Amino acid sequence: METVLVLGATSPTAQAFINLMTHDYPTVQLKLFVRNPAKLPADQRNRFPVIVGDAANYADYLRALPDVTYVYNSVGGVHTGAWTQLLLRAIRETHAPIKHVVDISAGGIYGEFRSGLRPYLSAVRTMYPQYTRDQRHKLDWYRDSGLAFTIFRPGLIQNGPETQLITHTPDYHDIRANEFDINRTTFARAAANALLHNAYPNQSLSVHNGAPLTES
Repeated sequence: METVLVLGATSPTAQAFINLMTHDYPTVQLKLFVRNPAKLPADQRNRFPVIVGDAANYADYLRALPDVTYVYNSVGGVHTGAWTQLLLRAIRETHAPIKHVVDISAGGIYGEFRSGLRPYLSAVRTMYPQYTRDQRHKLDWYRDSGLAFTIFRPGLIQNGPETQLITHTPDYHDIRANEFDINRTTFARAAANALLHNAYPNQSLSVHNGAPLTES
């Protein structure tokens, strides 16, 4: 059975992904990695295997990886660079048969959000320089790992109507203010396509909204 390890499963972004997977890919098993399982909805605690662990603890990755074929990494925080390296080390040293990793990184690390009055996403580069360097190094870390991967760098993930998806590689630097926001389900769908259908292979992509979707 195909199994997706969802790291940081209590985050709103991960919850949207879990809900989409449950609805659209019911035959794919999910394994939820969390620090506090009480924050998970009761139906998820009952339905899915739950690994109680800390992203900063190498041993917790070792406990989580058996039988995993895909990884969705939505763990946040300024120390995620070190934690990403722990994850990749655990995958390498356990020879886990991972087919694809989706990593949720930070918008603005390449200065791509230049226009408009909000959300000043590119200010992350001056506010958190070490964090920004780590997020930019992720591309090299994943390339060096030999794993298939997709790094997404979203603007503001929020509720609202689904839209088309716009993606740009790091050399693109003109994302307009009215494109910053992205619907959670739209983003979750992009992540599922990357994991299960090899969309956006081995790329670091900014992700934001396009035109609203219309019902046929």
